[in-house]
Amino acid sequence: MQNIFISGEFAGQYQKEYQDYQSFWQMMTEIEHQSSLILISQEQCAEMECLDQDLYPIKYLELSGLDEVAILKGVGFKDEGSWLKLINLYQGNPVYLKSIAGLIKNIFDGHVAVFLAENDLLITKDIQGILKQLFNKSSPLEKQLVLELSKFDQPVTRKDLITTLDWSSMNLINSWQSLQQRYLVKKIYNGKVHFKLSPIFQEYVRNCQN
Repeated sequence: MQNIFISGEFAGQYQKEYQDYQSFWQMMTEIEHQSSLILISQEQCAEMECLDQDLYPIKYLELSGLDEVAILKGVGFKDEGSWLKLINLYQGNPVYLKSIAGLIKNIFDGHVAVFLAENDLLITKDIQGILKQLFNKSSPLEKQLVLELSKFDQPVTRKDLITTLDWSSMNLINSWQSLQQRYLVKKIYNGKVHFKLSPIFQEYVRNCQN
């Protein structure tokens, strides 16, 4: 579904030829029918969140990744005790794991533990391509915020970044919200609300965009 949204703008903005979908999603919640509609997207539109209320027959679920070693079975990997660490490192993302599995099989002869001992978080060319698309699709303000966030190892508060970037509160909030709709920023509550880039995306930005 993310392909119907505009690149270079905040998340969830429809391309001109697809703007009727916005009315269609609304209509699906208001007209009685027997159909079910499942939408899968890397980018959340405003309607998904606004209509995810008790008044509407719609729910959205953020997939958090896979946490089982079954995803690596059949690849011929050795040292099964290291599989879970690998899965967690790549956030259980099956696309990322498939890419890294090929590298481990070809370069490390299937030894996951050896790969992990030599690499903290390696971004393959395939993964770089995916993350480059996500970065390029972001708005200029989002890109600037991402570059600033990538400098921090620890989660930061909104107040920290207002001071650092010298932005208006509106620009920062809109950029935060858009990055969250792209699932690139995680919200962490530790007495205060903090934000942090997805670890894989942060590693990509540090190495390929700075």
